Amino acid sequence: MSEICRFIPSSSFVATLDVYAGEVGKPISKYLFGKFTEHLGRNIYHGMWAQILENPSFEPPCFFADKKAILEERLRVIESLFPKIKILESFQTGVAYGWARYGEGNVVYSLIPDAIGSGSWTSQKIEAFSIETDAVGIQQLIFLPLHREEEYELSLWAKGNIKKIKITIEAYESKDLLAEEIEDIKATWNKHFKKIRISKQGIERGAPLVFSISFNETGSVILDHCFLFPADNIEGFDPEIIKLTKEANVTILRYPGGNFASQYHWKDGIGPIEDRPIRLNRAWNIAEYNYVGTDEFMKFCSLVGAEPLICINAGDGTPEEAAAWVGYCNGDLNTTYGKLRAENGYPEPYNVKYWEIGNELYGRWQVGYCSAEEYAERYERFYKAMSKIDSDIKFIANGYDLDWDKVLVQRKGDILRSLSIHLLVGSGILKENVQIDEVYYGLIAYTYWLRGYLEKIRDEMSKKVKNPKIAITELQIHTRDPTLPNNKTLTEALFYSGVVNTSICLGGFVELITHSALVNHGGGLNKEREIVYADPVYYAQKIYATQPGRLPVKLKIETPMFNTREIPSIHTSELGRLPAVENVPFLDAIALLSEDKEILSIIISNRHAYKSIQAKIYLHDFKPQELVKTEILNGPSYMSRNTWEKPDLVKTIEDYMTIDGEELVYSFPAHSIVNFIFKRVI
Repeated sequence: MSEICRFIPSSSFVATLDVYAGEVGKPISKYLFGKFTEHLGRNIYHGMWAQILENPSFEPPCFFADKKAILEERLRVIESLFPKIKILESFQTGVAYGWARYGEGNVVYSLIPDAIGSGSWTSQKIEAFSIETDAVGIQQLIFLPLHREEEYELSLWAKGNIKKIKITIEAYESKDLLAEEIEDIKATWNKHFKKIRISKQGIERGAPLVFSISFNETGSVILDHCFLFPADNIEGFDPEIIKLTKEANVTILRYPGGNFASQYHWKDGIGPIEDRPIRLNRAWNIAEYNYVGTDEFMKFCSLVGAEPLICINAGDGTPEEAAAWVGYCNGDLNTTYGKLRAENGYPEPYNVKYWEIGNELYGRWQVGYCSAEEYAERYERFYKAMSKIDSDIKFIANGYDLDWDKVLVQRKGDILRSLSIHLLVGSGILKENVQIDEVYYGLIAYTYWLRGYLEKIRDEMSKKVKNPKIAITELQIHTRDPTLPNNKTLTEALFYSGVVNTSICLGGFVELITHSALVNHGGGLNKEREIVYADPVYYAQKIYATQPGRLPVKLKIETPMFNTREIPSIHTSELGRLPAVENVPFLDAIALLSEDKEILSIIISNRHAYKSIQAKIYLHDFKPQELVKTEILNGPSYMSRNTWEKPDLVKTIEDYMTIDGEELVYSFPAHSIVNFIFKRVI
């Protein structure tokens, strides 16, 4: 099939879609419906990972930011919201970052190098010479998922010369919810476990709580590795994140970065938790606990049914380190690293197929950034080292723009298979020179313009690469401005739809998309106050990933169109700017047949900001049953977004309608995505 989708300008504000079910292309890649997760912000910790407490191992400030002033500013913000917890003042007087003093008296707080395991640097020491309140100790502001779980699992290492410590959880407004005692504190380290139950009665959803560890006698105690998990955690992960990710049929998951990958050393994240070293995450100036490493990530992939894509450290890492990682993931028990994986409790190889050699190494923001010429040589060194361990793995090289890609193709075309591309679109817009609607239409037009740009890359790769592929390993609207269309709004759903449609229309050239990101970054899932909810783009991706069609069907679309001007921006890169584009279809669509050709899905987006568009749909070579399932994603405006207070403002509504024959007339609401699922008459 020469062309999957052909657009024709409409002479009126009415559209026509001809669907030729007898003309199909090759099956689309199942990996077009992937996600990306990175050790960034609260994507992993306080995101997909279920553990509640901040800085549970009481580590020193140097691992949480490269400047103390940055930490103090973060704490100042928290204290302004929750002034009862004197978190900034406590930090300045010997209490571990993230924690605060509890009670009053002559109490000395200090971080000392007497810690559990080889990975920790410090523990929290509390010395009470006199006590003026009921008890003294440390406390932390927390949120708990009480809306779904009332039971929690606490583990804590402690030693000292006091008899017992008290664990308390209370409402921020001083309503006691729980008080448990841990007795028999010894002079040497002991690990204590508690199963605790908290009643949610009278506690509002998302209400702040206070967790404290205290004692009521003079003396001292030393604390380390204090973990608090909801009892419904699944292998350490948040069960709601697992459920929603699985329901969305995420097919491939990229890890561990992102910028983080260029300074990540995978051996830090294996073995016993207490022995894993804490590091400063230099990419994002936050702590990296290494609680979630290779084995945990693979477990998560297994739980949600996603295939892993690993981005290796080609920044300050070495080919030998990357080859060892391949061995750890894919080697059998007769290999050095296969044995190590088995010793860590995972005897079966993970058989990771997709490996990306580095992340954005063209950028000055990246650890180990370099020129295209240098990267070409670096790519070859990694390629050869990793191939020696497993010759069947599929490599993805760092692509960028046409100039960069040409160098890679010319120098290493014989060992290239796939180039990555990152579509982080819309940052640097000069707001004073543009209207919001212009930005919205510019973003939509970009998805249409993208087809021509990717065709140029394909033409360049085809000169030296057999059956070339492109991998969109990061994708999101990147305006990072709440007053503009952004990745939290309905616009991201329409933007994503446009990119997927463009990818399908390129007939297999785009092998995978890992949309940014899984939790608390980009568009996807969010976890605020331990409440999980979805962004609009989550529902768009779910529509595409869960519909049964895999064979692209020829479409002819007559639709109203629009033009855009170039949006003023500080960016010089073609990929980051919003270019001028002519004859952009308001109505975009893709049609997909199931492999047995019995079910036809037609996903149609109306990208007009304000007007509905009536369309006539003609089905050719497909006689449908009378009952048609519909999935409609929409919200009040293209700027609509969900929040933890209003998590369902934008979501998919499922319904049914009837069709008489092979023709259908439908009015598509503004800024909507509609999926029709037809079943063939038997």
